[in-house]
Amino acid sequence: MLQRLDVITLGLLRERPRTGYDVRKWLDRYGWALGYSAQTSQIYRQLGRLVERGWADTTPDPRRTGPDGKLYAVTEDGRTAFEEWVDSPYEPAMRPMDPDFQVRMHFSRHRGPATVLDLVRTELAFRRAQHDRRTSFDPALLPAGADDAAWAREVHLLLEGRGRLLSANLIAWLEAAEERLALLASSPAPSLPLRQEEPR
Repeated sequence: MLQRLDVITLGLLRERPRTGYDVRKWLDRYGWALGYSAQTSQIYRQLGRLVERGWADTTPDPRRTGPDGKLYAVTEDGRTAFEEWVDSPYEPAMRPMDPDFQVRMHFSRHRGPATVLDLVRTELAFRRAQHDRRTSFDPALLPAGADDAAWAREVHLLLEGRGRLLSANLIAWLEAAEERLALLASSPAPSLPLRQEEPR
């Protein structure tokens, strides 16, 4: 089973060969949108593991100063492992903002709108069911000796309200994404409307 950093590194190498520094730069720039980051040492260890598994090859990356770096490229075995991950069933995480959904959405986009639409619909169904669940306050779960159940209940209600608000916003975004993707999936590929990049 592929771990998150496996997916990210293989997905990036699938697009084009990269150095460890390239992967680091990509995560620095785009990782926040995925809700994921990794330390530079993790990235280089991960690239080394991909080579050990036969999922990536290296070629020298000449430098003007200092020793040559390494340019990593995905192998056919690596590409196969990555595509098997894309085809694997997606199971939403209990935490609504877990990076798995964003990572899967980003790195399965090469399959087109229909694939991403299925992903969004799976996530949406799960989040709707999760949102409909109510969590009642149970004073029996308070620590032994807790003497202010009313205050504990107040904090519980505040936190539940926060969770429900975040969940409702996520559901609204998923519904809008579903509508947009359904339109794109039903359009002929050459005429897919492209969005302008947001100004910074």
